Amino acid sequence: MRVLGTRSGLITVIVTGIVAMGLVAAFLVVEWTTRPVVDPLQPVAGGYVNPSKEPIVVGTTSGAMGDLKVTLDGTDVTGNVSGAGDGIVINAPNLADGVHRMAVSYSASNLFSRGASAEWQFTVDTKAPALKVNVPVGNGVNTRQVRFAGTTQPGSTVRATWKGGAVATQATADGAWDMTGRLPEGRTKITFTATDPAGNVTRKGRALVVDTTVPTLKLNGVNKLIKLTTTADPVIYGRVGGDQPRDLLFGAKINGQQIPVLKGSDAVGGKVATSDQKAAGNDSRGPTLTLNGRQFALAPGKLAEGKNEIVVWVRDPGGNVARQEFTSFVDTSSEFGASQLMQGAVGADVRQLQERLGQAGVWKGGSTGKYDAKTIKAVQEYQRKHKLKVNGKVDARTLRALVGKVQVSLSKRTLTLYRDGKKVKTYRVAIGQPEYPTPTGTYKIITKEKNPTWNPPDSPWAEGLGKIPPGPGNPLGTRWIGTSAPAIGIHGTYADSSIGTAASHGCLRMHIPEVEELYEDVAVGMPVEIKP
Repeated sequence: MRVLGTRSGLITVIVTGIVAMGLVAAFLVVEWTTRPVVDPLQPVAGGYVNPSKEPIVVGTTSGAMGDLKVTLDGTDVTGNVSGAGDGIVINAPNLADGVHRMAVSYSASNLFSRGASAEWQFTVDTKAPALKVNVPVGNGVNTRQVRFAGTTQPGSTVRATWKGGAVATQATADGAWDMTGRLPEGRTKITFTATDPAGNVTRKGRALVVDTTVPTLKLNGVNKLIKLTTTADPVIYGRVGGDQPRDLLFGAKINGQQIPVLKGSDAVGGKVATSDQKAAGNDSRGPTLTLNGRQFALAPGKLAEGKNEIVVWVRDPGGNVARQEFTSFVDTSSEFGASQLMQGAVGADVRQLQERLGQAGVWKGGSTGKYDAKTIKAVQEYQRKHKLKVNGKVDARTLRALVGKVQVSLSKRTLTLYRDGKKVKTYRVAIGQPEYPTPTGTYKIITKEKNPTWNPPDSPWAEGLGKIPPGPGNPLGTRWIGTSAPAIGIHGTYADSSIGTAASHGCLRMHIPEVEELYEDVAVGMPVEIKP
């Protein structure tokens, strides 16, 4: 028997004390680690969850719990709780989107705490995030280092993946996201994925072409286009290299104005690519494109009279552009109103323009027939006066203002000439008989003829009649102003008493002195509006 005071007895006491202290420490550790807590794990306080995909999880004690109570938006949902030991699970898959409040409380036998409780908010989000990819614009880029940017739900993670690579970023508070990835040359399929804080996912696929090589462009026969005297509708021939012609876009700028762009893919197989839009100038038809292997023929549309600066270009899927430029001088028209005019134009149409500018009060002196610096200045003054774009060119809008229009009222049996937006003069006319009514609609003047020959129309009423030469017996009088309405024109008549009545076979008759006056004031291309 060991007694206190002996060496062995002292050791026994010390060992016993150490063991006791260890047991106490172990007990305290267990009590601390199993103390009651309420810890929102999924979602965290203030977080997001889609309860139809993930349950609500709350961390608790691993020890025994008593008097457990769980409320959701003030409603007791304790009966929907499962799990035990370190946590509980609340199944609420039908929660509506929006903010919700949860409270959890329970009691426990623990040295440090007799229970725990907590209350917090979280947001239910069951909708997939919107995802927009705004950059790059189009389906091609000319660099391998490609920037991706767009918008999505704030806080979402956006990831772009492709064969051999991926990049990711997080959307900012305003939903914007921006990242850069290095793509291979050629066509690459990219998948964009947006995952919002609740775990909802949206995916979008996109194909992108990386093309870092500029195509080649060569024009043929440009020397034949330097001066055009027989046509104002040139055809530009050329050859492209590098990319396949079907993959290119073809276009041109005429005096800085872009014509409608044409797709090479629309011109393969012998097809003619066209555009519904108007081409250069005031031409009524659009440009055309044809392909023959790597050769192309581009018709940009009607050019203006005078000096035309032309830039032909092709663009590949990556956005690389090849250009060729040349100057074409056009001198084909002698009738003012038939074509646009600009610096360098010469001839009768320019003289008529200068006379018209004189009538408008912006030209002084005689007409020269040369579109020179003085003419440019006069056109600019006219444009300022009539609130048109001041460029010194008789472009489409300026031409319409200078030329004016003719307006016919069938009910009033009048013809009114307008110019510069103002009424110039109104004339009485004869209109078509009920059996041969004058058509309504918008047309334009297409021909002008002095002392015309009357040719019988292909109509039953003219059957058996022959041509009538100029002179007092000619039913057209001394002037014929033909319109785009079939077989309908404005002309004089020796039957003065018919003016103001419905007496013609569809044409508009005028007193001879008046139609001769009108003849000098109208131009080919002038609109003719015929109203009921």
